[in-house]
Amino acid sequence: MGTDRIIIDAKIDSVKLNLNGAERILFRGINFTLEKGSVFTLLGNNGVGKTTFLNTLLNLLDHRFYSIDGKINILGCDVLNSTEEELRSLRKKSIRFIFQDAVNCFDPLRKILSYFNSIEYDSGYLDELLDYFLLPGKEIIFNYYPYQLSGGIAQRIAIIWGIVSKPGLLIIDEPNSALDIPLSVLLSKKLVEISNESDLSILVVTQDLDFALNTECRIGLLKPDGILEYANNVENIQLLKKELIREILVQAQ
Repeated sequence: MGTDRIIIDAKIDSVKLNLNGAERILFRGINFTLEKGSVFTLLGNNGVGKTTFLNTLLNLLDHRFYSIDGKINILGCDVLNSTEEELRSLRKKSIRFIFQDAVNCFDPLRKILSYFNSIEYDSGYLDELLDYFLLPGKEIIFNYYPYQLSGGIAQRIAIIWGIVSKPGLLIIDEPNSALDIPLSVLLSKKLVEISNESDLSILVVTQDLDFALNTECRIGLLKPDGILEYANNVENIQLLKKELIREILVQAQ
């Protein structure tokens, strides 16, 4: 596969937390790639550091306390050796990061309209997605303030905003945390459909195994010493379930 098809190429030797003179290794030996037009679902139990891993990829960790050794390339940008201005440009123009707590990620004093006015989008495609995710039309949605939205509606709007802005990379943290099961299934199927049709690359981070299976894509289990990748078939899923249970027991000790 040509290098122009690789959206994320990360070789992380270590991520360390330095606090009060004590050093703790959070991750080591992580190799991870994401190809153009693909979906990768990264699984991890509570406490394994999924959000820290995402912040590592985007170089968002506070370097007063964290140190990263390795190499991370996203959309041709050398993330760990770029200036803050270059990183801001990359995040603004080419990456959409949908956080778990969508309501609190919106400015409560800005109407939803203002977020869509900040991007170029296909109005017809927006209508299609709003309908697919069982939301009112944009004439209604645009007039809401974030505090008027439930967590599930805010999350769907944030994901739709990320999709219609057509980034090079869409990252979604716990996408179904505020969604019921039918909406969660709709989302998992739509993400795969979109990546196939538009060449959008999507990284999903979740602790929900059922959501990962519904995406029918590459699945990886995040561990402190690497990412174990599993093919989405019956035999491998049984192994993955056993590994998830083992990780829970280890964390409980």
